[in-house]
Amino acid sequence: MNETRAIDRFVQQARGCLQAGYPILWIVTHEEQRALDLLKKLAPGWKVRVWSCTRGVEPGATDRTPIEALSLAGNAEIPLILVMLDVHSHLHDPMVVRALRDFAAVAGKAGKHAVIVSPVLELPVELEKDVAVLDLPLPDEVDLRVAVQLAAKKKAIEAYDENALVRAAGGLTWLEAQRAYRMAFLAPDDEEAVRRVVAEKRRVMRRSAALELVDTDVGLADVGGLEVLKSWLQTRVSAFGEDARAFGLPEPRGLMVCGVQGCGKSLVAKATARVFGLPLVRLDFAAVFASPSPELTVRQATRMAEAIAPVVLWVDEIEKGLGQGGGEGGSARVFGDFLIWMQEKKASVFVAATANEVEHLPPELVRRGRFDDVFFVDLPSGRERAEILSIHLRRRGRNPDDFPVEALTKYMDHFSGAEIEQLVISALFRAFAAKRDLLPEDVRLAGAELVPLATMYEERVQAMRTWAKSRARRASADRRTLDLFED
Repeated sequence: MNETRAIDRFVQQARGCLQAGYPILWIVTHEEQRALDLLKKLAPGWKVRVWSCTRGVEPGATDRTPIEALSLAGNAEIPLILVMLDVHSHLHDPMVVRALRDFAAVAGKAGKHAVIVSPVLELPVELEKDVAVLDLPLPDEVDLRVAVQLAAKKKAIEAYDENALVRAAGGLTWLEAQRAYRMAFLAPDDEEAVRRVVAEKRRVMRRSAALELVDTDVGLADVGGLEVLKSWLQTRVSAFGEDARAFGLPEPRGLMVCGVQGCGKSLVAKATARVFGLPLVRLDFAAVFASPSPELTVRQATRMAEAIAPVVLWVDEIEKGLGQGGGEGGSARVFGDFLIWMQEKKASVFVAATANEVEHLPPELVRRGRFDDVFFVDLPSGRERAEILSIHLRRRGRNPDDFPVEALTKYMDHFSGAEIEQLVISALFRAFAAKRDLLPEDVRLAGAELVPLATMYEERVQAMRTWAKSRARRASADRRTLDLFED
């Protein structure tokens, strides 16, 4: 690799914190053993001792409290690193917080340090000035290659698709990758082995990171209209390679798609992953804010996305999580952390965000640099409505040539793409109940019965259009769209 590995940067940062005299280092990770192995390597001049609530510092010392362990470490006469496992569960006790502050007051200059290894960051305000916080990065391609080779060696397997298995395990911890590879090498062939690793990753992501690995079979051909947006995506397909870097191009950062509900924004996000040939993961901000520590959850999610990279990160209805600057308190911190990550990220994570309530989007979110471009999706034009109707008829086994699609959509001026899909389904119900095949009259009657959302909320649609005139590009090249709400 030409770039410095994330784990090497972590080691440099941790060593720098110790050499600078930080008395307490907090490493956020689930991988205790991996963190311990790294600490022993980066601190050859220190004696490393490990404390846990089940065994104390020495084997058999099960009644030793964190206060006693800190007192003994503070009085040690040699350079010492006291590694404390899961001490966050004790920080509700003011005596433990006071013991950490007493340790910090005397330890840093004397070459003694406490390193807290914990899966969560729960830092009392009293310790904020004495603690350096680092996230242990997930295993990268080099680590995962070692893991798959070790697993293959244990199973005495010589022929396997190493590159595919390494790519499939991106985003897993070392132990998770080892388990996934053991499951993979029980598979009958390489294809099934990769599927098992991906299935394991899907379970891990659903359980821990507010991320969901999404399978998508949606391509640009499944999106009606939006020629400008489609062309924009196609020009960026080749921009992820080294040739583009040599040409002077940065990697594409992402796009924001906003506009009327039901007009294909989520379809565009799914089609983006397909046209780029990249996996698609969805970040759920509802899960982020439902977690005990939203800031930690979003940090874990972005770290996992970087570990999977190159990847498309789909943030659906981003205004629900980050609208109005994220609100106050923890929400504002999540907003700030996510914006900083979007600006500073180095990994190939293309952020595909969608938004319905554009008036809630803060300007710092949609400015260039975080997204390459912002597109506005309006109600489809007559030609686009005919294209969308043809797509949904074809998807349900009907030949669009057997239907007068242009005539049928002529009076669907207010209809979104999602509403056209629903009227096709309603027409199919009507035909099925009559025990015959679908007729054009079924489609016409279903359209006459449906009241489109744009009619019910015409003021809101007009407000979106007004917002988009000076802030976003139109996703469609067709200027014949009926602007129903202008005089």
